Amino acid sequence: MSRPRRDTASPSPSRPPLRLKYVEAVLCVAFALTFAIWTHLSTPGPLTPGADLHAHSGLTALDALLPAPSTQPRSTAGQLAEAFAILTHPLLLLAVIAAWVVYAYNARMRRLSVSLAIAAAGIPVQFLIAQSLTRPIPGTAFADSVSAFTHAYPNAHVTAMTLASWVLVTLARAHHHSTRVAAGTVVGYAAVAVSAVGQWYMGLATLGDLVGGFLLGAAFANLALWVGGIDAILTSWVNSRLARASSEKRAAVIYNPTKFDDLSLLRRRVAAEVRAAGWRPTVWLETTPDDPGRSMARRALEAGVDLVMVAGGDGTVRAVSSQLAGTEMPMALIPAGTGNLLARNLSIPLDTDAAIRLALHGRLQPIDMVTCTFDDGEERFVVMAGMGLDAQIMESTDSGLKKVIRSGAYAVAAVQNAVPDPFTATITLDDAPPERRQMVMALMGNVGTITAGMTLFPRAVPTDGMVDLLLANPGKVVDWARLGAQILTGQEMEGFTLTRARKVLIEADRPVPFELDGDTAGSTRTLRAEVQDGALHVVVPR
Repeated sequence: MSRPRRDTASPSPSRPPLRLKYVEAVLCVAFALTFAIWTHLSTPGPLTPGADLHAHSGLTALDALLPAPSTQPRSTAGQLAEAFAILTHPLLLLAVIAAWVVYAYNARMRRLSVSLAIAAAGIPVQFLIAQSLTRPIPGTAFADSVSAFTHAYPNAHVTAMTLASWVLVTLARAHHHSTRVAAGTVVGYAAVAVSAVGQWYMGLATLGDLVGGFLLGAAFANLALWVGGIDAILTSWVNSRLARASSEKRAAVIYNPTKFDDLSLLRRRVAAEVRAAGWRPTVWLETTPDDPGRSMARRALEAGVDLVMVAGGDGTVRAVSSQLAGTEMPMALIPAGTGNLLARNLSIPLDTDAAIRLALHGRLQPIDMVTCTFDDGEERFVVMAGMGLDAQIMESTDSGLKKVIRSGAYAVAAVQNAVPDPFTATITLDDAPPERRQMVMALMGNVGTITAGMTLFPRAVPTDGMVDLLLANPGKVVDWARLGAQILTGQEMEGFTLTRARKVLIEADRPVPFELDGDTAGSTRTLRAEVQDGALHVVVPR
């Protein structure tokens, strides 16, 4: 299959008919209200003061229509029912779910961990409600069983089994699409029914108790799915109903694992959208501290994929794009960094789900790259590069602080470097005569917008075949104020030089720190930049 062309139409992205988080929210509220109403109408106790605890009234009159049989504990049926109740004891299910909470958290499936923790909380909540309502279990020969509880409403076994089956089966359906999962789903829901029948058969609960247990469990299950953000995980559940398109297209995802708290969630999101688009299974390539994406990009090219998705920050984007430049391989961005400057300048959404859909259904836009030659080698950048103060700021920015206050960490580093060390350099633009200048910063940009949405280069666009250059030498506080005004207004201020060229050569009088796309690259005396027109093909909004 051919890759998407810049001017060809593409099918609109497949979207769920309704955001699942809203479905889960509505279901949670509906089940909670139904449980409250059922409790009020059917259960004697604090909600019906002065009522006879053993009397049937309201909806509990249905209990008389289906009385429990006189089952003997030593009968075959009685022993089977009790064995099942013991194996599915609420305390045992609570321990199992709690173990999965710990496992999911350690496996960096943080949303799943939160969801399961909320589901687990439903079991002790059921105990507290039962203690409050104090409805005794019916008279039964199984009253002394380890599976029996003192209070009947809402039924503890049905609540716990509903939570375990509803949440875990639903999550399983988000992972796979096979007959095994379908069978597992049937088994999960059947377990709820068997648990309810067993409790009734042993005389430990009436019909009203069982219904109350189911409603409470369903309410908590949907609360867990809603609060845990499982709507994103369950996109595949909705897409499973879509027709499978026949396509030979395949994508590769190059991802930085340090940028994601829940890598499992990212995989499921990508798998859901790829499935909906009819593409083949995705190739996953993980970056390392020693290799931020270069070898992974080469492996993607060797695999013959039709699209490379980059899930990470600007450093990962630069490493991958430097290998894809000149290959015509489409590159799509899944922003996950602090700045995400290229994504912002190309109007690529920062929301992960929206970015993935755009990657599969957007249009291709060739953009420029800039090749930089310095003392120790050669690199490319797509956003910006600089010598002096900006590199010092990048070097002194605390990585831990970036995770907390994101772009605000750069402002903190800027304050720490408020008294920079100026340097002298010779500047040559294209074929113009060299010019010698003293400065604290020489900044080159392929795009106009920098961190926090501020426009540093008003005329810069990544498709104009030019690189913009800012030379600054603020010596006083007022000069820094002028630089701030320039950034905020996009206007050239006295004392600062803002120009453009296809080729830029900076020759400093001493080694000066420099950076490429926000990553410090050491020190150099010479920095040569040259624009490569349309070297990189990026998926952008239509």
